[in-house]
Amino acid sequence: MKTKRIFSIIAAAALAITASAQQSAHNNYLGVSFGGGLNTMLYNPANGSQNVGAGLDASLFYGRFFNKTIGLGVGLNYSWANAYATYNWNEVTPGLTHASNPNVPYDLTTGFNDFKERQNVGVLSIPVEVLFRKAFNDCWTLIGGIGLSIDFPIHGKYYAKKGDYSTTGVFPALGNYTISNMPEHGFSTYTTTQGAKINNLAKVGGSLIGDLGARVALNDNWGMYLGVYVGYGFTNLLAKEKTAEMVMVNPTNPAQIDYRGTFDSNETSKVNLLRCGVKIAFDFGWPAVNKKKAEAERLAREQFVLDSIAAAEQARMAREKAIADSIAAAEAARLAAAEQARLAREKAIADSIAAAEAEHARQVQEAIERFNALKTKGESLTVHFDLGADQLKFKEGEQQMMDEVCMVLSERHDIRIVVIGHTDNTGDAEQNLRYFGLKRAEALKAYMVAQGVNADQIECESKGQNEPVADNNTREGRAQNRRAIIKFL
Repeated sequence: MKTKRIFSIIAAAALAITASAQQSAHNNYLGVSFGGGLNTMLYNPANGSQNVGAGLDASLFYGRFFNKTIGLGVGLNYSWANAYATYNWNEVTPGLTHASNPNVPYDLTTGFNDFKERQNVGVLSIPVEVLFRKAFNDCWTLIGGIGLSIDFPIHGKYYAKKGDYSTTGVFPALGNYTISNMPEHGFSTYTTTQGAKINNLAKVGGSLIGDLGARVALNDNWGMYLGVYVGYGFTNLLAKEKTAEMVMVNPTNPAQIDYRGTFDSNETSKVNLLRCGVKIAFDFGWPAVNKKKAEAERLAREQFVLDSIAAAEQARMAREKAIADSIAAAEAARLAAAEQARLAREKAIADSIAAAEAEHARQVQEAIERFNALKTKGESLTVHFDLGADQLKFKEGEQQMMDEVCMVLSERHDIRIVVIGHTDNTGDAEQNLRYFGLKRAEALKAYMVAQGVNADQIECESKGQNEPVADNNTREGRAQNRRAIIKFL
């Protein structure tokens, strides 16, 4: 709780200091860091169980960024790690002889009851990381790193923290006679706080490392970093495998014990370093070049930019004038070409209209000549009807003929015609004369008026069934008798 309060006070003070702090992204950083958390060793004891512990980290570091994002960091780091092993097991050594009765062999049982051993090591490391950063503004920057570290274990020790062990002697020759609570013979329950230096540490190892956190600017140069770190040792901390037992009991005096510890015995053959936790760092940052030189270069760059802008503006104005002149010339040429094309189109249209009018006049004149020939000869034009009184049923060529008649009458208003309606002999003769024949003449007149002919040029008459041109006793004959005849007056 005390440590958490210290970190909280430091963080609050840093936030208060940086309320108005701003900082440019420097290229170089030098600083110190402190951290703590799960700094421990991982191993598997043969006869017990392993528990992780906590520890501390402290380091000096230097970081160099080659651009706004990527950099490289190196440093010197010290890690202090702790771990625990708990033992609950009995070990039997048969056929021993006791000093008080060397002629009678016995079996020695050594029992461990919640016997807890603590180990701690100190490791000096040289970390090398590839650094990444992302600046959110002039104050806050996200920084992370990943890399390797070379680890040098420089010290280590172990000691019994709690629990006890007992020695019991069983004499099979005496009927399995048991001695379990006779300290004067070395058979009793003992506690120990024995500890010693660990002699089985490797000289050098390696770890995968990484960290991630946020840096806040305290002023233009100083900054504070708060983040998390992790490191896993992929090499064995132990120098070589041990064959000696963790507890060696004197056969003739069980009270004399040689306690070797987990790392200096055959209890385990592999130990890996694990470090992870929270760290805080303070650093000093500076740019890669001298500030005065950088300022001079900045002013020179700005002047170059201004000169470039002026030159670009002059070039832009010259381009715009050239473009405007080109557009004006192109527009004048386009207007001249468009005017010529318009005049040519108008002339072509006028010529086409004149040709069409001449052709139309020719067609009208030819039609008039044909109709005058019919008039002279006293001939007429015939149009046929369906069964209904006013249902025109043009036969082949009759509609084209009627359209030609309509064209002539709409051009020559002095020409007059008479339309005479005829019927077959179906129905009443009086009705055919007064109604159906006249109805057909009026239907043909309506068709001609719809084509543009003046109604005053057309007269209508009816002959009914009185002038058949075919036999009314056949269907074909009646169809020929249902007709209207046009005569020119």
